[in-house]
Amino acid sequence: MYHPLVPINRLIRFESYEEYYAQRIYKNFLLFSYIGVVLSLIYIPFDYQIHAPKGEFFYVLGGRLTTAFFAVMVVVAVAFSYFRNHRVEAITIFGTMGFSATVVTYLLYGNSYFFAALAWMFYLVPTIMLAPLLSKRIYLIMEAYQIAFVAFMMSWIGSSADDLFIYLFFAIPLAGYVFILVILNHRISMEAYINAYQNYVLMSLDSLSNLLNRRTWYEESHRHWEHSKGISFMMLDIDYFKRVNDTYGHECGDRVIETVARILLEQTRDYDIVGRLGGEEFGIVLPQTDLHEAQAIAERIRHTIETTPINYEDHIIHVTASIGVIENSEHIDKFATLVNQGDKHLYTAKEQGRNRVISG
Repeated sequence: MYHPLVPINRLIRFESYEEYYAQRIYKNFLLFSYIGVVLSLIYIPFDYQIHAPKGEFFYVLGGRLTTAFFAVMVVVAVAFSYFRNHRVEAITIFGTMGFSATVVTYLLYGNSYFFAALAWMFYLVPTIMLAPLLSKRIYLIMEAYQIAFVAFMMSWIGSSADDLFIYLFFAIPLAGYVFILVILNHRISMEAYINAYQNYVLMSLDSLSNLLNRRTWYEESHRHWEHSKGISFMMLDIDYFKRVNDTYGHECGDRVIETVARILLEQTRDYDIVGRLGGEEFGIVLPQTDLHEAQAIAERIRHTIETTPINYEDHIIHVTASIGVIENSEHIDKFATLVNQGDKHLYTAKEQGRNRVISG
């Protein structure tokens, strides 16, 4: 989910709105779902005492077990990844079917509107819990079905017009009230998500280059290095950057940093990890890339930097960059070692005259 207030940067690995709240809601919702399973079974002994003498216990038991089945299916929908892409819909359908079975059991064999209302109130609680993930369309369909189903059952068993009126007089405003809660909860949740995203951006990105800052870059790069050894690393440094600052001023130096950062984003792939490590120094981790491919990418970056004019006031400035490239190997036991090796190749490039790629 996208919001225009949230800046887009392909380097940011932040959960989507749905993923963000799924991690925070479903853990507690799973516990509530277990309670639903227990409650759907706990009354069976009492049902036996009440309905066995009337010869209708097995009908009541069938209703209870049907409710329990759908309660278990809610647990399954929450706990198993099979429903990951349609979890809210699955929970809604299974919960609504469980509620329907409960209502049928109460109205046919207990004729207790009070307990039917309590069952409906119980199913409204998870509705509110799911509010950040629940769309208005799903809610309206679910509640319209539940209200209509209960009204139909009451008419079918011969409830009086007064009873039906009281039920609708109670149910429709309550559903409307919960609908308002769902809308407000969703809006508040969206604002909280945007704030969390923006805070993450502020903590993760270098404000000048819009690349990953040193801390975040090391964390992301080290995570990739641990899980996939087939990576290469590139260390880049802008040549004679101090001379640019001394000649044209620090504002011009900032323009150079921004231009080089833009080139790095344009010339790397979506899954490459690009960061500003400090000053005029940049680091790039290239997943699933051997040394030959990394050299080609580095040379393309070097050439683009060299041939890109940088306009500052009345001046057109050209800068170059030196790049050290290293491929990970079984002899490298730490990510820091990979970075140090790339740094050594970078200094070799500088010693050999700058504006070149040195690999090893």
